[in-house]
Order: sequence, then structure tokens, then C-alpha cells
Amino acid sequence: MSFSGRVVAILLGLLTPVALAMGGQEPTACVFEHVDQWTKSAKAAELLEQAGFHVRPLSLDRSAADLDVDLIFIGSFASEHPQYGAYMAAYAEGLYHFVDHGHTLVQMTQADQVEPEPPFLPSTHGARRCDRDFQTAYVLSPEHPLLRGIESTDKAITLHPTRTIWESFNEQGGFEVILAGDDQAQFPALMEGAYGQGRIVLSAMAFDKVITPIESVTPEMLAGQDALARAFFRNLAGHVVRVRDRNTVPLNITPSPRGAKEFVPGAWTLVVLPDTQVYSLRFPGLFTAQTGWILQNRQPRNIQYVVQLGDIVNNNTPREWANARAALRLLDGVVPYALCPGNHDYGPSGDASQRNTLLNEYFPFDEISRWPTFGGAMEKGRLDNTYHLFETGDVKWIILALEWAPRDETVAWANDVMSRHPDHSGILITHAFVNNNDRRYDITDTEHPQDYNPHQYRTPGSKNDGQQLWDKLVRKHNFALVLNGHVLGDGTGYVATKNDRGRTVHQILSNYQMRELGGEAYLRLLEFDPDGKTVLVKTYSPLYDSYMLAPDQHFEIRLR
Repeated sequence: MSFSGRVVAILLGLLTPVALAMGGQEPTACVFEHVDQWTKSAKAAELLEQAGFHVRPLSLDRSAADLDVDLIFIGSFASEHPQYGAYMAAYAEGLYHFVDHGHTLVQMTQADQVEPEPPFLPSTHGARRCDRDFQTAYVLSPEHPLLRGIESTDKAITLHPTRTIWESFNEQGGFEVILAGDDQAQFPALMEGAYGQGRIVLSAMAFDKVITPIESVTPEMLAGQDALARAFFRNLAGHVVRVRDRNTVPLNITPSPRGAKEFVPGAWTLVVLPDTQVYSLRFPGLFTAQTGWILQNRQPRNIQYVVQLGDIVNNNTPREWANARAALRLLDGVVPYALCPGNHDYGPSGDASQRNTLLNEYFPFDEISRWPTFGGAMEKGRLDNTYHLFETGDVKWIILALEWAPRDETVAWANDVMSRHPDHSGILITHAFVNNNDRRYDITDTEHPQDYNPHQYRTPGSKNDGQQLWDKLVRKHNFALVLNGHVLGDGTGYVATKNDRGRTVHQILSNYQMRELGGEAYLRLLEFDPDGKTVLVKTYSPLYDSYMLAPDQHFEIRLR
């Protein structure tokens, strides 16, 4: 159906009778909205009034816990309002108490950079936004009251060339997903949760805004947006009254996504533990939760090896190293692992101003070097630079684990190791290699950010960043993968480059330390399919038993 046809369908939907059943009492609403920088509009109060609400602004100097209104409506991008942060810091808890008393709370779309998670959710619910926009919204709950009278084509709604859905969710728990950016509810766009006697509605669609396309706006597009907005607010009025009158039907909770593709029999898994420094410092139980999950799943998922990407600890202190050792000791003699120290693992207070580390005091070289998979070390008695050998099927693998800011002599040693194992596929792990802008660190590159480049640290001796390691080492040998942590921002990055042999080397950044609890126990699972070519990269948390399914967290690569 053409864009025009979709608009007509929605306009016809408005003619469908909508039973509001007001019960003789006009519904009331408090509104918090903001004329944002993106749409330069704010129509929530206007649309609510047109739908039959008596509307007043939400008071920002008191808790809403005992507020005697039927609805609190938080407009799209209200989180960018100067007073929003202070209000939520003081009164977020009051919002879910408001819901508990039999009322409705609605929050429209927000920028994930400003508010990745709604701060008012009770512990029974969870939601996280991501920076994904969608042209089409898939209807997953066509009978939901909020969609009454809204027509769709093939269970999909498209009202904008790029942004029918704006800042979708990529995680949810405890909600019924009504609309989503895909037909598997991996990217929810409109969802409802029940708490106590009330309801919470979260949206990634800006029903309360005028969203203009990238090109010039047309009257047809504006008409379509306006039609959908009026239908939504009209439905919302009826729904809020039903919540108030305890006359709603139970929700059909949508299970949290467990991963788009299950583990394939005959595959094997490489587990990647990105920066664990905050766990070692503050939340050792999460570190143990990771290794405990690995232990329990070593056979079901055929886990062959575990690699840790550096910053094992935060401040290079005995207590932190003891925590790290306690967590990883669970794997000793059961699942082999390789460590590559990061900048926080060196120097006093982890400042990397020296190359001394307590790593070798807490992880005894004599014990680890006796493992059948341990190939050797650059310096006997030290685990700073090691290599590891194992086989899966008919493929021989070598893991090369290099120190923070590898020195020139370390690179020379690594070249020698790889030259002596030409029939092995290589996996390089080192703390800093790919940046979060999908480029290798390169101190000579003045056009792109180099924050946290190894050359910016006081670490003594020669240093090599990602581009130098590529030129001096990786491109010359049979590497399949380079894995690193270290980088903040969104903590993800990916580069695919052909080496001198014509083989594609997949270079992947993974880091979750900036999330809540120092990473929420998220780890990477690289699942190597039996075809010998396909690797599925997954991001999983044993804390939540859930996957992140954003494109930079869940994707396939081909080894050949």
C-alpha cells in the first residue's frame, strides 16, 4: 500500500466508534512535556484535552505518590528539560507508587543518550532504550485497547520515511509488547506493564510531537501523523478510565528475548570476559556469577576456551586480585582461560605508570603453565604475554595474549610465536586495539578521536597501538580474530580487514564496565558453527539470563 493509502486507512480507522465509558467523570491528567531540540513541538496537553481529559501541569516540587489524578503523562524528550533530572532524582519512586494506587503512567520516547532506562520503574519491570530508529512499526498485539480503530497494513504501520519508531527499546521485562521494530519483539516501540492496581505505558513513538522527515514535510505526512496521534490519545482516554475503574483485562506479558538463534548442536563456544575491573573492586559476586555460569554451561555450549580482555582489576591492589582469583579459580582444571593485562592492572593504584602488576602473584605461573593448552610465555614466571593451543574438529587454534601497550620486544616475540605455528588460526587478545568508532587506534590519525590510546599513558618503554599492531604483527599471520576491551562510550566496535594472505580478520571491541553494577555481568559468546565458517557473536548476562539484541551486540561474522 502506498503512503497515501496508509494515511487513508488510519483516517478511516478514526471513524470506528470508540467506547470511552467515562463513567460520568472526566478523566484527569498531569503533564510534563518539553519543546525539544529535535521536533521543536509539544502537543501532549492539547491532544489530551481533545481526547476528553482535564489537564494540568505536573508539579515538579512534590512527589506524585498521592496525586489524585488518573494519568501522569511524560512527553517525548522531556528528559532533556532542565528540571527533569532533579525531579526524577527526588521523586522517581513516587511515580510507581502513584501507579500502584490504581492510576496510569505514560512515558513517550526519550533519547537513549540522555535516559537509557526509565528511572521510575519498579523492581518487577525493566526497559532499556537504544539508538535504533525504524521506518515501520509491527503490530504484535492487534487487540490491545490502545490500538483500537487504528488500521494497519499486513500488521504494520509506516508513517514516516525514517522515524515511525524513534529510539526503540532493546531490552524489556514485565511488559506486553504492543508495537515493535521487528516481528519478534526484539525492539519494542509501545508496551504496557501492570503494577499493583495501575498500568505503566512506555513508548518509542512520539505520538505527542510533529515529526518532520529529513526532506521537506508534506501535508500528507502531517495528516497521517495527526490521525495516528488523535487515535492513540482517544484510545488512551478510554484505557485510563478502565484502569481507574478496575475494568481492564490482564496483560499478556511478552517474554524477554533469549537470543535470535539457539545454540547449534556441534558448535563450540569461545567466552569473552571484557573489563572485569569494577567487579573485582565492588561486585565480586558478579565476576563469580560469570565464571559460575561458564562452569555450568561448559558442556551444553561446548565451551572450549575463555579469554579475559584486560583490566582484570581496577587499582592493582591485593584485595581486588584476590577477588579476581577467587572467581577464575572456579575454571581451573575444567575450562582453560587466557588473560591479557590492561592498563588498570599495572602500576600503583592501577595508573599504568609502571609495568609492575600483582597478576603474577595471584595467578601462579607454575600452576597455569602445566595446563595442557598452555603453549608458552615470553618471560618464564610471568603471565603478561602468553600463548595457548587447542583444537576444535580439524582446526588448530592459537590464542596470543599480549600485555597492555605491547612493547616492541613483545611484538617481536609474538611474530616469532606465530611464525612457528603457521598451520594454526590465530586469535589475538590485547586490551587496546579497536576504538568505539569502528576504527583501530592510531596515534598518527589526527582526524579521529584517540581517547585512551596507549600512547597517551605514562607506561614506560616502547608502546604499540592498534594500527601499529596490525602493521607489525596481525596482517602478516593467519589471524582470524582480534579481541579487545578498554574503550568506553558504547563499548562496542568492529573492523573487518583483509590481511596480507587475503584472509578477513575480524577485530571486535567489547566493554560493559560503564553500565550499572560495573557491567551487569554481560559477557560475549562467540559461537562457532559446525560449518567452520559462521560465528555468531552474542552478548549475554547470567545476572538477567537475557541477551542484548542490538546490531552491535548480536551479529554474525564469516571466517572465510
